[in-house]
Amino acid sequence: MESPSQAPHSGGSLWKGLLLTASILSDWIQLTSAQSDSVSVVPNPPYGAVGSSITLDIQGSSEQTPSYTWYRGAVSPSNEIAFYQVASGQLTSADSRLNVSSNGSLIIRDLILNDTGDYFVQFLDPTSSKIVTAEGYLAVYGPLSKPTISSTNMAPVENKDNVSLTCQSESQEVTYLVWYINQSSPAGDRIVLSLDNRTLTIINVTREDQGPYECEVQNPVSVNRSDPFTLNITYGPDTPMIVPTEPNYPVGATLELSCSADSNPPAQYTWLINGIQTVFTPQLSIPNVSLNHTGTYTCSASNSVTGLSSSKDISITISEIASKPNITANRTNVTENGTLVFTCSTEHEGIKILWLFNGTSLSLNERQYLSDNDQTLTIQNVTRKDAGSYQCEVWNPISSNRSDPLEVTVNYGPDYILFSPNPVTDEIQVILQTSLTLVCQVESYPPAQYEWRVNGTVNPEFTNNTYVIKNASWEDSGQYTCLAWNNITELSVAKDITISVVAEQSQKGSSLSGGAIAGIVIGVLAAVALIGALIYCLSFRNTGGADLL
Repeated sequence: MESPSQAPHSGGSLWKGLLLTASILSDWIQLTSAQSDSVSVVPNPPYGAVGSSITLDIQGSSEQTPSYTWYRGAVSPSNEIAFYQVASGQLTSADSRLNVSSNGSLIIRDLILNDTGDYFVQFLDPTSSKIVTAEGYLAVYGPLSKPTISSTNMAPVENKDNVSLTCQSESQEVTYLVWYINQSSPAGDRIVLSLDNRTLTIINVTREDQGPYECEVQNPVSVNRSDPFTLNITYGPDTPMIVPTEPNYPVGATLELSCSADSNPPAQYTWLINGIQTVFTPQLSIPNVSLNHTGTYTCSASNSVTGLSSSKDISITISEIASKPNITANRTNVTENGTLVFTCSTEHEGIKILWLFNGTSLSLNERQYLSDNDQTLTIQNVTRKDAGSYQCEVWNPISSNRSDPLEVTVNYGPDYILFSPNPVTDEIQVILQTSLTLVCQVESYPPAQYEWRVNGTVNPEFTNNTYVIKNASWEDSGQYTCLAWNNITELSVAKDITISVVAEQSQKGSSLSGGAIAGIVIGVLAAVALIGALIYCLSFRNTGGADLL
């Protein structure tokens, strides 16, 4: 129940008497009261907000008492702010914003910052008949204004300067202050906070430290955060990057290069060609380039604030479109073991030359070698495998061209002879009255010429590599010789083979030549004569013995 804080004007004398009585009673209470550890004053809610209301509850006492006296700052008559009589419900208050409930709780409306302080309440404990004093603290907070961030260095240099950021707030009721970097709490060995958290220091700033930074002030009833603050960190230039990276261009093309380097503030650029300054812009453009534009191109980037500079080189080669080369040789027809010398003629100086054999890159062996400029290819001790198509190809980084093919033939052979059919021994048997085709095979270029001999006599009928026997007779048996020669290489080769004419095969598949049959007949007759002589001798011996008896 609330009561008016002032008595009616008509009772002025009574009011003065009550004040005098209260003063005397207060003095007496101070002499006889006791501080209670079990009774306390507790704000509800725990903190007061400017403009709101709060109740200071008395905790630890449930006994009814005749009256409650409230003080602020200290227990003294001059600090008394409210007196409440329970029985009458009458409140004596020095401030219209104050009220006391029936249980002694002090209610303060329309809180102001000056309401912050220590509060005391005194009342009579019916049990002990002593005056009990309880105390509590009230903290009143107002809304916090937006803080601001200031920096000791507005343009720190990367890896050189330290920067201190300070969070400033016009509000005095700040109880807590926190920092945020990119919406996260500060972390790292290079981040240092002051004891009160108001100052954040960054050691050896880097470009990653630009932020944004925010500071937030807090008290129990209010929170406010600063606007984002970004550091303008100066750095660079880093090593420049040149695009495009293509180093080769044809004569007549437009050379365009662009240079960029990470830097704050932006870098200043200078282009140098073979060490000579050319332009002072990030881009370089040269139309209709010539061979004279070949060289080293350098982009130099500098930063006047950091005092740093860096550069990047690129080697540019200007080349002509390769024209078709011409290939020649000391000869295109060579005898095996001779020497071949090829020459590749081109209009371009210093151009690279590639040699090809039968359409593929030529892999040099121990018989082949190139001149210092690769224009001459020499092949010694030529073999038949070196015959084929030769080309040379000229190329530079932007083009290539290949000569027409040059065909080379190699004269060789004949080396050796193979007969067909090819017997296991040096004898071929042909059945009487059958035919035989004998082929003399040799490797030779140009193709070999042939001569056939039978038992040492030339047979002019056969002048190629084939000898034919038709309806073989006994007279066809003998030694056959194939002679092959090459008029270019002046080489020749001969080989003998024996031809034996035999009778028809027996049931067992055997066959006998004419000579073999004659031998058998003679052998049989000799055997018969020998047997007859033996019988005669035996018979004569037996007869002679009988006569002697």
